[in-house]
Amino acid sequence: MTKSHLLSLMSRRETVRLMKAQGALREARDRHAEAEQISERLAQMLESRRDAAPGPLAAADLFRAHRLTLQVAEQAERSAARTAELSSALIAAQAEMARQDHRTRLMQETAATARAAEAEERLARAEAARPALRRG
Repeated sequence: MTKSHLLSLMSRRETVRLMKAQGALREARDRHAEAEQISERLAQMLESRRDAAPGPLAAADLFRAHRLTLQVAEQAERSAARTAELSSALIAAQAEMARQDHRTRLMQETAATARAAEAEERLARAEAARPALRRG
């Protein structure tokens, strides 16, 4: 097995890892976008509950409305925390993607350089093996 063949195989392995990193990045982006949407909807719901000016209510209805508003606020807080966690996961996935892209490019360049060097070496051997022309 030649050095260029080995480097080509290693390059392919790095390409597969790059594809996995791209998939992980795409998944992280999707989860983050979904969490942002949920967080935004909860914030809007909370704002509309706070702005709503209900008419005269019974004490039990007022208490239920207050509890529901508190639950929405708690859920909005949890959702915001989840969005922050997913933001850091997204940043980590982006960094991993960049690192893997760099490794893949480096491995591909190394394999290409090795192939070129081996081709030059084969050409030089072929030239050296060719019999010299006789003058006479």
